[in-house]
This record gives sequence, C-alpha cells and structure tokens, in this order.
Amino acid sequence: MRPSLLPALFLLLSCSGSSMFRSDDRVMLESLVELIEMDYEDHCEQRAAASWDELVGAPAALQRKLERDKVYGIFSKKQTHEIRSVLTTHMLSPNDDILRRKVKLLLEPGDTMLDTEQWIRLVTFGDTALHNLRYATDYDCGSNANCTLRELHKSLTMQHDDETLRRMKASWEQKLPSLDEYRQHILPLLRNASKEYNYTTVEEYWDSLAEYEGGLLKARELWDQVKPLYLKLQKYVSLRLRGEDAIGKPIPVHLLKSLTGDDWLNVIELLLPKHADIYQKLHANLQLKNLGGEKAYRRAAKLIEELNFGPLEPQLWTESNFNGQCPPILVDSCKPNNVKMYTCKDVSIANYMDAHEAVMKIKYKEVTALHSNNTYVLRDANRYSALYEAIPGFASLLSLTPHALNRAGLYPLERFNYRNNPNHHRLVLQLIIALRDLPKLNYYLAADEWRLQVLMGSITSSKVVSSWSEFRKNFSLVDSADVELLSDPYVTFNKPFLGKFMGLILKYQIYQTFAEELISDDADLAQHVSVDNSRLMEAMSRGYGVLWPAMLSDLLAKREYGLEFTALTDYFRLLDEYLDNQLDPSLDTNEMEYEEPPVETPVENEIPIEKDADNEVELDTHANILENVIDTGDDGPMKQGVETSTVGVLEIKNPVGANNEHGEIPAEASYSTYWWIGIAVALAVVVLLIAIIAKKRHSHRKQLERQRRDTSHA
Repeated sequence: MRPSLLPALFLLLSCSGSSMFRSDDRVMLESLVELIEMDYEDHCEQRAAASWDELVGAPAALQRKLERDKVYGIFSKKQTHEIRSVLTTHMLSPNDDILRRKVKLLLEPGDTMLDTEQWIRLVTFGDTALHNLRYATDYDCGSNANCTLRELHKSLTMQHDDETLRRMKASWEQKLPSLDEYRQHILPLLRNASKEYNYTTVEEYWDSLAEYEGGLLKARELWDQVKPLYLKLQKYVSLRLRGEDAIGKPIPVHLLKSLTGDDWLNVIELLLPKHADIYQKLHANLQLKNLGGEKAYRRAAKLIEELNFGPLEPQLWTESNFNGQCPPILVDSCKPNNVKMYTCKDVSIANYMDAHEAVMKIKYKEVTALHSNNTYVLRDANRYSALYEAIPGFASLLSLTPHALNRAGLYPLERFNYRNNPNHHRLVLQLIIALRDLPKLNYYLAADEWRLQVLMGSITSSKVVSSWSEFRKNFSLVDSADVELLSDPYVTFNKPFLGKFMGLILKYQIYQTFAEELISDDADLAQHVSVDNSRLMEAMSRGYGVLWPAMLSDLLAKREYGLEFTALTDYFRLLDEYLDNQLDPSLDTNEMEYEEPPVETPVENEIPIEKDADNEVELDTHANILENVIDTGDDGPMKQGVETSTVGVLEIKNPVGANNEHGEIPAEASYSTYWWIGIAVALAVVVLLIAIIAKKRHSHRKQLERQRRDTSHA
C-alpha cells in the first residue's frame, strides 16, 4: 500500500489562508479527493485479496478478511470526517458536477459511518455466518450424511422424497446464525446508520442508497401490478406439486427443492406442459456439451461479443475459479479490468443464465472503467443501482432467445419455427424464466418489508422470532423456516434488495424497447442489439457519475421515463393465458395443435462430448413430466402463430440449418424412448401405404404376391 499523502495535504489545507481558498480552493479539494480515492483503491485491493483467499479456502483466510473489513470501515469513516472538516460552500461552483458528485459519494459511504465497535460487530456477524455455511462438510445429502454445500445443492435437485428433502434442508438450517442475535444486535444497526445521515427512517436511508426517491413506495406499487401473475404461478405450482386441495395454500420450501425458495426452477419438470420439446433438448444438450463452469462462461462471453461489446480481459480466465460453489461471486479489486470469478462447474439452465448475467456484470465494470472521469468513487460507490442489475439481466434473457440458442447449438432454429409450433416453445421458455424471476422479485420485496416492519415495531418483540415465516406465508404463499433469511449476504450485512428488485423490473423494459424496434417479429434480437448497443454502452460508461433514474429516458429510447410493470407482464402474456386455462379448465376452448417436426438426420463428425470427473453428465429421461394441454389462444395474431414483439422470444426469421452461421456443427441430443416408438409406428404406416399403391398399380396376382413377399422381407 502506498504511503498516504493525506495528512500532509490536510495540514496544507488547514494552514492555508483564506486568499488561497478564493483562488485555488477547488484545485486543493480535487487533489484531496484524488488522494482519498487512491487510498480507497489500496484498501479495496487488499479486501479483494482477503475475500478471494477466504473463498478458495486458504489457511486463516477468515481472520484476514475480518481484519481487512474492520480496517476499511475505520478508514472510510476517517476520510469522510476529513473531507467534511475542510469543505466550505465556496469550494464548488455550480458547474462542478463531477467533483460535486464525488464529494457527495465520499461524504455518504453507507454503513461505514457506524461507530467503530458497531461496524466491527456487523462485518464479524456477516463474514462468519457466510464462512460457516460455505465450509461446513456435514450437510445431509440423503444418501450421504456428510457432504458439502455444493453437494447439497446438487442433491436437492435430484431428490424426490418429501421427508428426505425436509431432512436435507433441516441440516442446512442448523448451520445458520442465531436469529435472536441478528434481531437484537445486527438489524438495529440499520437505524443507527440512518441517523448518521439525518434520515428519519430506515426506508429513507435505503431509498438514498438505491438513489431513487420514494423507491420502496414505488416498489410496492409495481408489485401490486405484478402480484396477480405471481399468484397464478404459485397456484399452478401448488396444483402440480400437491394437487387441487393445495391451491391457495403456502408451498413448503423444501418441496421446491430450494433452500430459500427464491428460485423455483428445480421443480420445472413437474410443471412442464405437454409439448415441452424445447426444454427437453435444451436440458439434454447442456448436459451433453457439459456447459457448466468455464465452458458456460466462455459461451456467455461469446454472446457478449456477438452483442458488440468486445471480449473480456484474458486474466479473467486464468485467475478465476470455476470449480467452487454456486451461485457465482465476483471479486473486484476496484482497479480497471481486474475482476475474478468464483463459481461452480454444475450444469443447469439456471447456472447457464447466471453465467450470462455474471459475464455481463464484468463487462459492465470494464466499460465503466474506460470512461475518463470514472476514478474509484464513480466506479465503485456503495450504491445499489438498478442499471447494474438490469443490463446483465437483459443479457440472460437474450441467452434464451431462439437465435442465441441456435448459435450455442442448444436448439435448432428451424425446429423452433416448424409449422404452428413457435408459441408452444415460447410458452416453455417463459415458464423457465418465470420460475426464476417471479419468486426472486417477491423475495426481494418481502425481505426488505419484513426488516422494516421489525425496526418500526410493527411486529411485537414476542413474535419477532417466528415472524419471518408468518410474514412470508402471507406475503409470498411460501412456507419457510424463520432462519432462512440469514443465509443471504444482503440480509446479514443489512443491505437493501431495492436495487435488485427495480433492476429485475427494468430488464424487461430494456428487452421490450429493443424488441419493438425490430422490423419483423422474426428478426434476430441479439443481432439488432449488436448494431445499436450505444444506449447500453452510454448508460454503462457513466457509472455512478449520474443518478441511474436520470438515464432511463435515453436508455429506453424515450418511450418510457421511469419504471413500469407492463413490459414484464407483456413478456409473460402466453404464460399468463396458459395459467388461466390450467387453473380453470372451462376457459380452455381454443387448443392449438402441436405438430411433431420430422426426424433429424444424424450429423457426422459431431462435436465430441467432454466429460468431467467432478461433474458427471446425467441425462434425464423426463419420465416424471406430467402431461396437460397447452392453450395459447385463438384470437388476434396468435391465431396465425404470430406474436407481438413484446412477448417472450421473438426470433424466427430466416431459419438456418443444423449448422449455425459460424459453421459449427452443434451436438444435438437424441430423442426419448417415446419419440422412437412414435417413429417406429410412422414407419409401419409408410410400409402399409407402399403396399396399397403397389396393389393398385399391378394387376397380376403372382406379381402382386411376389411384391408382398419382398415387402414383408424388407
């Protein structure tokens, strides 16, 4: 760490006469800010190194991480006081927007303004809780009573027994920190931090960190509009998991094969509609290509390049760890282009989408660092920007569009566009994304609302210990344990989910804006973004130099001036109609028939399938998929198999063959046993038709019998 020049500069500022401030006060303040930013970078680099060591299990890494976090808090508070002590009203002119912004961010660094003892208490609780969860090795994985957290996550997805799932989850809950300690000593620190900035409520404090005035109020308004769709999905999941009697009742989290219930994608095979060909092939091809870990991230990086954002820095691939745990964690040294990735090698649709989000977040940081004004504080301020969540989330949506799936060799474009089937495939893709996003949206707001209610005293002290599970039953219709919340770093470190909530809403607005610009609904949306990504680049490059709500108008091409729910609900229109029909079969009057595409000819010289000893490929026969009828409607444009550009996946134009435009031959998955039985029946029908034609064309009985014998031998 470089020797700090701040004491000398601070002494110079203190000893300078008033005449100096009149002529050079701005220059001196700017120099002070620059020196503080350099010291911040040094602290960030040391914290990142300690965090990385703790993630990869280096000896005594937790102690080093705790020490670096404690020192950082003390440093941050000290620098804030130093700036405040020298700052005068005439130091900044009305035109000093960048310097004014930096000063504001340095004066309001967040929770580091807590008293030193309280700051140490906060980081000790959070760091220790996450470390204990990450490195416990005695979780119950069903057949193995001593497994790691990664193995527990994998085992949950494959387990079907109710009691075993319950027992597995209980073994994880035992590793969570004390809820009573959190309630008494950690959560109240939020109130203390808000008072440091003279906010009357924690809600105002969180709004300021998310940089959206009235943010939580806006989040509640948005949720009220999205809630009907969430409730339909919850009822449908209850119906398929537990039957009609469970509709309207909370779903036990363990039945969702999840630890916290903020992602329901693990139970998708119990929820699939009848014609789920796109899911089956997508799932199988991910396994066959072993697209997990580094392979998934390189595929994601390729999509980012296709969007014309350029390649990622080479050191990402050499310095990252792709054999750890999921979900992915970015470790940022707060220096330009110095980010590492810690993630797992497990293959799944959720991890594939996570890879695209994570890679886009890294690219976001790279683009921000390229802007000349973006020194430390405008790159790495302690703020929760919805843009930082939304643009990477938009990339994950693009990863499941037809053209992107085709280029990745996961689902052929011509198969997506066969006859009147596209809406069936869109429906399945929307179900995949909804099971991932809607529970998260609910969870984010529920976690923030519960913490606010506890702090405001809306929940009596005698009921606080069991209040989270009760709150979530009412708010989410999910039956959870009271301690589940303490597995999330946003909770253990008293961070608001508000930025994540708004970012999830905003990503659908970004999607809608670009989709509406397509000449045809059949066009390649990713190709369109690559040609006109300047709006995204501009928003990313400005970093924290501008309040993110002020950038929405330009980002959304002036179609929208703020956050709106309609883009999200429009995106899921097919799913919304399908859920209506499933929950009320009397509405299902316009069934659209599904036509099986022709058999695909095996491709020679297929890409070899690579297997990994730590990540064995497990093919799913989908034998447990329940069948039901898809109703995609018969009114308007959908009658002809056409869909407006704001709904789901919209790219079918100019179908290509099995080979993609880069000349690569995708390794396609074989069909299930039932499919081959169907093909055998079809071949038998063809043989019968040939015999009938032969009978009409030949009159001689002996010749006809000889032909029949030939046919039977064939």
